[in-house]
Amino acid sequence: MRIAHGMALVTATFIAPFVTADASAQITRIDFQVVESPAFGGQTFGDIGQYERLRGVAYGEVDPNDVRHREIVNIRLAPLNDRGLVEYSTTVEMYRPIDLDRWNKAIYHIVPNRGGASAGDAVFREMGFAIVQVGWQGDLTPTDRNIVSSLPIATYEDGSSIVGPAVEEFIFNDDETVSEAGLSYATAALMPGLATFTVRASQGSLRVPIEDGTWSFTNERRIRVNRPAGFDGGAIYDMLYLAKDPIVMGLGFAATRDVISFLRYEITDGEGNPNPLMSVGLPNTAISLGISQSGRFLRDMLYLGFNEDVGGRIVFDGMHPNIAGSRKTFTNYQFSQPGRWQKQHEDHFYPGDQFPFTYGTVYDPISDRADGLLVRCTASSTCPRIIHSDGEAEIWQARSSLIVTDPYGEHVDLPDNVRAYLIAGTRHGGGRGVHVESPRLGICQNLNSPVPMAQIRRALTVALHEWVVDGTEPPPSRFPTVPLGTLVPPTAVGFPIIPDVTFTGSHNPLRRNNHNTFPPLQGDGYVVLAGRVDLDGNMLAGIRHPDLAVPIGTFTGWNLRREGYAEGAQCAGAGSFIPFAADDAERQESGDPRLSIEERYPTHDAYVSLVTQASDRLVQERLLLQRDADVIVELAKGSAIGQSN
Repeated sequence: MRIAHGMALVTATFIAPFVTADASAQITRIDFQVVESPAFGGQTFGDIGQYERLRGVAYGEVDPNDVRHREIVNIRLAPLNDRGLVEYSTTVEMYRPIDLDRWNKAIYHIVPNRGGASAGDAVFREMGFAIVQVGWQGDLTPTDRNIVSSLPIATYEDGSSIVGPAVEEFIFNDDETVSEAGLSYATAALMPGLATFTVRASQGSLRVPIEDGTWSFTNERRIRVNRPAGFDGGAIYDMLYLAKDPIVMGLGFAATRDVISFLRYEITDGEGNPNPLMSVGLPNTAISLGISQSGRFLRDMLYLGFNEDVGGRIVFDGMHPNIAGSRKTFTNYQFSQPGRWQKQHEDHFYPGDQFPFTYGTVYDPISDRADGLLVRCTASSTCPRIIHSDGEAEIWQARSSLIVTDPYGEHVDLPDNVRAYLIAGTRHGGGRGVHVESPRLGICQNLNSPVPMAQIRRALTVALHEWVVDGTEPPPSRFPTVPLGTLVPPTAVGFPIIPDVTFTGSHNPLRRNNHNTFPPLQGDGYVVLAGRVDLDGNMLAGIRHPDLAVPIGTFTGWNLRREGYAEGAQCAGAGSFIPFAADDAERQESGDPRLSIEERYPTHDAYVSLVTQASDRLVQERLLLQRDADVIVELAKGSAIGQSN
């Protein structure tokens, strides 16, 4: 048994700009079957008609000596076939019009989030897209529904296992006394004495060792721990252990690149099987949407140069990273864990959130280097048009301000091919609407924010497609900025004093981390800013959904954990909903400085009229589709707001 690199975490390093390579296809075989025709229960979609679902597996191979692949961690330790190439396979799922003559000749790619399958929104079927998903995450168990990749395990030349350090963090969020947890990789030694296991109350708290006799391996992929007294359900458990058999996870970027490139440019695979889209001509364009983890994947893919295929051709003409904030992913590393995402209370000590943060090239005085997400695609002339959209939760939890500032918090302009939008008042991923869902508390102090995001995201994706296809400029960026005074220090946003509501300015800070040790050695901190709010506590800048523009309460991107669950720490991506008082009497009794519902909306018709106006404005600005505006107005009409006045 050999240990790789002592106890250091292997990370990616910068390489020189790409050079021209052989343009042969990377997909050796693609096996597609029509598994559902018609799909969607036979539903028809406008003039496009019915759709069918295809599912299959793509088999690919990459040359580890190609300069485009040299930065894939452990690529030279992956097994080779008899041609000296590294093989992988991946699930591919596609929805296409049954009548391909009605196809709009565009690919709409949706990055799977943790392997989840998605058919996209109906509007994109009505527009005639071929909707494609490609597996990229290689540490997931495949099922007959999810979209995952099968990536090789790196070994030494003699076939022996690579052993090295891996880090796990567990937060159980319950009050059990004994807990079990799974490990991302199999341990190389079922000996607790070779691992370091600690617990701390919160970020920055003292680590307390968990003694060997109080925890154990139940098998090589699972542990059991008797949770120590004095720590509540939000405590953070850290484990550093010797893991074995790292997956060459960075190949997931190549898998996405290769499948989309095949669908765009190739007539057949290496065995003569036809491209399932070529019968009426190959696609003209391809755009990609990534939400949350998947949005971070797109930012990483772009940064690592994988929007250029091995023939030097562009893969995606447009990318839409959504709710990614300023982060990338913990993917292209040894013993990587792509599912990790850094928040104020969680996962601080994993790579994937370090400089660069924004798209243009800026100088970072903290790491003493200049970089940006577009450096490599600029060198290869394969940069896509980009719509970057975040919700307000990403301001507080994902350091989204660093999209539009330098590391010291000074304003930076976005490149001409990038637009940035911030959807105010939303939790991570957005809610279903103030008249649709009943907000909950969970482990948080405040109710979760129900302000939607999906409706605005749809309009932005449509705008991206139009930008790519015919050059129609998307709406101007709508993001808080330093020059306009709408991006300020988190404690200075101007949040009002509301009875029984605690505001501390808690946010997810960031320091330069050296991950060659654990815990990482921390350097200087980056400046993270937040959005200024109005007298109600609602964010001023960005896109204000009608639920926020015509509010029935305060909606924020932050929330705090309640007693028993690391009280006062940020409550993941929940956001807050703090309802207004029903009338002036209730408001006066509680001391709430915000106007009541009755004072704002004297009649139901007055409320509906304001919602209609707010919806119409967003439609005119191309930030909301008319179909979604109609739904929003109908929900307002069916509400009880103003009915009892």
